[in-house]
Amino acid sequence: MVVDALPPRPVLEALATRAGALALRHFHHVAAERKPDRTLVTRADREVEAMLVAELADLMPNAGIVGEEGAARAGSSGDRIVLDPIDGTAAFVAGLPTWCICIGVLRGDVPIAGVVHVPCAGETYTALDGEAWWNGTRLPGLGTVADGGGDRFIVSHAKAHLRYELAYRGKIRAFGSTAYHVALVARGAAEAAIVGRAHLWDLVAPGAVLHAVGGRYVYAGGAPVDLAALGDGQRAPADVVAGSPERLRELLPLLTVRA
Repeated sequence: MVVDALPPRPVLEALATRAGALALRHFHHVAAERKPDRTLVTRADREVEAMLVAELADLMPNAGIVGEEGAARAGSSGDRIVLDPIDGTAAFVAGLPTWCICIGVLRGDVPIAGVVHVPCAGETYTALDGEAWWNGTRLPGLGTVADGGGDRFIVSHAKAHLRYELAYRGKIRAFGSTAYHVALVARGAAEAAIVGRAHLWDLVAPGAVLHAVGGRYVYAGGAPVDLAALGDGQRAPADVVAGSPERLRELLPLLTVRA
């Protein structure tokens, strides 16, 4: 078994930036379609995925590939490149600026590398070799930096209020992108993220950043998330929550399923 060397951080970030530039050419000028699962897809999603697949196949020729829009390649190394060409397509279609380009690498059930690029905000979150960066600045471990004094908040998928009663005393924000939500947790801006019944491609790239700063994914009931078990493309069997172990211990008891 030949395992590919991971591309250097500047190479991954440059690739994500080029993909973002491609998507921006369609932003505000694209029509949406409904996939069989009723989620949205656009020409931009498909073009970005095709571009990423072509370049990553050369950079990591032995890795498998799985993408949200149907890209699939069996690999021989045990690593899988996991792509979400535009995470937050509904936000993209609505003209909102919080959609992301996501490139992740999964080894077994561990996300070992990832880039989350937010073109409209000029933000890039990257993880490689157990370290994480935000726009080239090393991210510290969660809980190691003093609170900056702003309002406490968590981020959530748009329908969490229909599923849960949430006794959280801070603010709850929704930006329309799972990857951006998780990146905000990894950055230490949001205390946690309720990301819903996500797919593998929603979780791998931001998960690499989250893991590098000491965070983790769990299900709302507290069980750890096995990303390898989501490799068939199905949604997670329950809502996924992202945060540091300390914040998750505080938040999970506050989630009460609505009757």
